[in-house]
Amino acid sequence: MSVPIETTPRFATGVPGLDRVLNGGLPRCALILVEGAPGSGKTTMGLQLLIQAVRAGESCLLATSAESPQQLRSIAASHGWSLEGINITGLSEPPSAEEGLDYTLFPEAEVEIGETFDHLFSEVERLKPKLLVLDTISSLRVVAPTAAFHRRQLKRIRDFMAARDCTTVMLDEASTTEKDLRSKTMSDGIIELRQKQSSYGADRRALRVSKLRGCSYVSGSHDVTIATGGLTVHPRLVAQSFSSLVGAPALGSGNAQIDALVGGGLPRGSNTLIAGPAGVGKSTISSLYAMAAAKRGEKCALFLFDESEESYIGRSEGLGLDMRAEVEAGRIELRHLDPAELSVGEIADLVVDRVEKRDVKLVGIDTLNGYLQSAMEEPSVVLHIRELLSFLSRRQIVTIMTLTQHGIFGTELSSPLDFSFLADNVFLLRYFELNGALHKALSIVKKRSGQHEHTIRKLTMRAGGVDVSEPLTGFTGVLTGTPVYHPESIVSIP
Repeated sequence: MSVPIETTPRFATGVPGLDRVLNGGLPRCALILVEGAPGSGKTTMGLQLLIQAVRAGESCLLATSAESPQQLRSIAASHGWSLEGINITGLSEPPSAEEGLDYTLFPEAEVEIGETFDHLFSEVERLKPKLLVLDTISSLRVVAPTAAFHRRQLKRIRDFMAARDCTTVMLDEASTTEKDLRSKTMSDGIIELRQKQSSYGADRRALRVSKLRGCSYVSGSHDVTIATGGLTVHPRLVAQSFSSLVGAPALGSGNAQIDALVGGGLPRGSNTLIAGPAGVGKSTISSLYAMAAAKRGEKCALFLFDESEESYIGRSEGLGLDMRAEVEAGRIELRHLDPAELSVGEIADLVVDRVEKRDVKLVGIDTLNGYLQSAMEEPSVVLHIRELLSFLSRRQIVTIMTLTQHGIFGTELSSPLDFSFLADNVFLLRYFELNGALHKALSIVKKRSGQHEHTIRKLTMRAGGVDVSEPLTGFTGVLTGTPVYHPESIVSIP
């Protein structure tokens, strides 16, 4: 019978994001297996668990056969940590006091198993830790003569530690051999760390909780990063875990013609896709809405993949939009993201942080092409984006996404992926040729809630402003890039 989550005592991990995945932390008095290939972050996570225990005022013990004292100090120093307060010992020899650290290294092949366990258990009796980290149990597996004997080893550790109210975390190299399934069957919880190689850019890491007896947790793959300060988990976004808020009045663009074309403002909780070829004005329209929200005192977060912050501000200022003032006032945040360095989980975490902690009311993604590059090797990228949009909708955020289509004129344009089915509103921008000049056309092809114009208007960007014409009449084929003029119709084009 499963233990209700409310009655399960938890042990805070100290790993950012991991407690959210575990719905509160590791269950106390449990035996937890953390497995992963070399370099996946097992030792780093183990140290973070121990440091958190020290912060909480609890005794803890690290029994290691994997790292030397110098290696442990080097790992800690690289993250700005101190090992003070952490009891460190080997798995066999009596501890020696070296520079304040209780540590001996276990020579695997030279020490009998009985001595190993006697030493470990005597240290536990002496220190009475609430957390024990074993790094790694592969040393126990090596000296075990049979698989059954190793299973008894693990059971002996589990029972001994549980009887002393000690949470035990075992670190182990990931293995797919049947022989190593015994450590999984004996464990109360299993945390898997994986390292995924990218064809370009930073390698990606991920974490998955595959077992946690008596407790609920967020299943699935969660992106992981390791940087100065330790390992950070970016929990998989689950939109349904966030409550739905009540919507506010629709957001206008500050341009009467665009608002007329849209049929009013953009509804709260809706997402808008602005699609068109490069340079046609997608980011400009996004800027108009951000400035309109900022002038109402609302905070906006614009995530830029293809343009620097200064370039974005400079272009906006050239159109008469004093975006720098709004940025300096803290109402608009511009954040350039490098798709080669960030995973989709990190990006989603940034968005959630801005919405939940900074009270952002408008989120801009410029462009979706850059977002897709972050997830180029992620087969479920559409599901990622759908979950993110669902979260933003529940929190009543106005979301604006730009998508650059390949090509110049309508019949040649193509998109990397079709996101129109996910969008509540779709703006379509096109180039068209007329009288030896290149013009830009703006139309609304979709609005999920409410009415909108079905006309086409000319978009002009000039120094000091953005102009939108009255509906174009007398032409057909504007969106193909080669309009045909019908003299019997009235033409209205500035």
